[in-house]
Amino acid sequence: MTELSEDEQRRILEAPPKGTWAVILVIGIAMLLSWLYFFFGLFMSHGPVS
Repeated sequence: MTELSEDEQRRILEAPPKGTWAVILVIGIAMLLSWLYFFFGLFMSHGPVS
């Protein structure tokens, strides 16, 4: 295994966590879509409370 130079190590450590932000974005979109489905698809489709 090759050793990384000091410059490469610093560049890697200072890079933003792109994969983490991608996972957070995907989970956030999935949660938003789920909430919209439950609210409009299930609750609002039953009409007003009698």
